[in-house]
Amino acid sequence: MLKPGGKLMMIGIPETVMLPFNMDNMRHKELCVQNVRRQNHCVRTALDMIARRDFDVNVMTTHRFSFAETRKALDLVDKYEDGVVKAMIKF
Repeated sequence: MLKPGGKLMMIGIPETVMLPFNMDNMRHKELCVQNVRRQNHCVRTALDMIARRDFDVNVMTTHRFSFAETRKALDLVDKYEDGVVKAMIKF
């Protein structure tokens, strides 16, 4: 799916220790793989950016659920259905 010279960002903690890649395709396209630790000392910077309104964080929320719909929300996110990016549950 990456264009030649593209970068694959591995964000967070994978569910498995090993991930198979087609190294011939990656070499041919000269792809770069970069791991990104969640948060990695960036929480304060992100909070400051939100406080300054450098960008609209609300665009990331694609779905909203009531507390009674929590199971539905978790299932949706778990299966990456309906184009979900971030699902919010209102308490």
